[in-house]
Amino acid sequence: MKAVRCLLVLIFLSPWSAGAFEVPDVSVHGFISQGYLKSNDNNFLTGDSEEGTAQFTEAGVVLSSQVNDSLRVGVQFLSRDLGDVGNGEVKLDWGFADYSHNDYLGLRVGKVKLPLGLYNEGRDTDLLRPMVFLPQSIYDETKRDLLVAYQGAGLYGSLPAGPLGYFDYHAFGGGINIDDDALLNTALVQNGTFTTRQAVIPTLVPVLGSQAAALAYAKQINITTLDVNNDYIAGASLVLNTALDGLRLGGSVLTVKNDIDYVLNRSISPTVVATGDPLQILVPTRLTGSLDNKLTWVASLEYTLGDFFLASEYSETEREQTFNGRVATDATSQSGYVMGAYTFFDSLTLSLLYDVYYSDKDDRNGKEFAATSPDRQDFFAWRKDFGVGVRYDINPNWLIKAEYHTVDGAALFMTTVNDPSKLQQDWDYYAVKMSYNF
Repeated sequence: MKAVRCLLVLIFLSPWSAGAFEVPDVSVHGFISQGYLKSNDNNFLTGDSEEGTAQFTEAGVVLSSQVNDSLRVGVQFLSRDLGDVGNGEVKLDWGFADYSHNDYLGLRVGKVKLPLGLYNEGRDTDLLRPMVFLPQSIYDETKRDLLVAYQGAGLYGSLPAGPLGYFDYHAFGGGINIDDDALLNTALVQNGTFTTRQAVIPTLVPVLGSQAAALAYAKQINITTLDVNNDYIAGASLVLNTALDGLRLGGSVLTVKNDIDYVLNRSISPTVVATGDPLQILVPTRLTGSLDNKLTWVASLEYTLGDFFLASEYSETEREQTFNGRVATDATSQSGYVMGAYTFFDSLTLSLLYDVYYSDKDDRNGKEFAATSPDRQDFFAWRKDFGVGVRYDINPNWLIKAEYHTVDGAALFMTTVNDPSKLQQDWDYYAVKMSYNF
């Protein structure tokens, strides 16, 4: 790890001219960015965004080599800091060998960028998108570890489609790693604790004599440790590059199965000790569960005409969470956005975004969700985001972006960086980010 850090320092502080440079047979590219994130009324992605935070940095180095006419290898080392996530640690973001048999068929093996939607494979590169953040309904930052890359093998290629144009395809299978500091883990702890408490209350009422006593006992139950272990991930992407210049249509599917290992802990009140333990659970207790995205699918459209850019994607995810056999979540989420951008003077780009997410497409108003507990509000079940952004390309290597978003709703793991009792339905945030690409 120290060697990797030294490599990053040498690259970023080197006096070489801007742009990619060549070491024999090895090409080195990279980027470094610094941002500022500020929100009002709710925290966003980090627990201190209401105060404003500059803990919003990324640095990446890509090393690649064309070994021969058919074989290419490459790696990307990435350092991220976003609140409590990343903390500047350098990690292998992706790294794979790419063997191209011909235009129709190739094989990638290693840790490979995951093809979900049109933009997931380039999600770490500011240069490739007009706004600071990709639309969160589909490219959710809190689920980045689930989406950035798979470890395994994938087949890819381009196939002619006659007068329609040509298809790019990518089919894959393997596994993923989920970092311990991911906001996903925090959300699972919250959901698992809630599910366990709700499940034991009916058992406790006849023993403890009242609903109030049962609630008080249940609030002693907490998940103190949780690990997510991936069983497999598999999926495919198909993009039609149409005969109409600038128009791309795409579809992608994904399935993920994970096991959860967690420790359930609690303190035991004198009342329970006197009457016997109605749950008969040892303290602490190690239990298991599951986190499955049974099926995610994304339909995509992109159209570029001169300086005008339009993108829209729609997605659904059928998902299930269980804790010790108890179902915590069994729903199909719904996501979609429309984003437009126009570039003036070859360097100034203005963008508009409308982005919507529902955690359960059959409970879009959140009434069923809110009915499960007085601690849950209906607006926890949706997120509607209207954003406007500006990007200025200072030169081919430097760019700066700024954007403002007004949001209705608090879905997408907002409870992980906020006190749920203080969450507001209507809130906003803005972000500024400068990037250097070489």
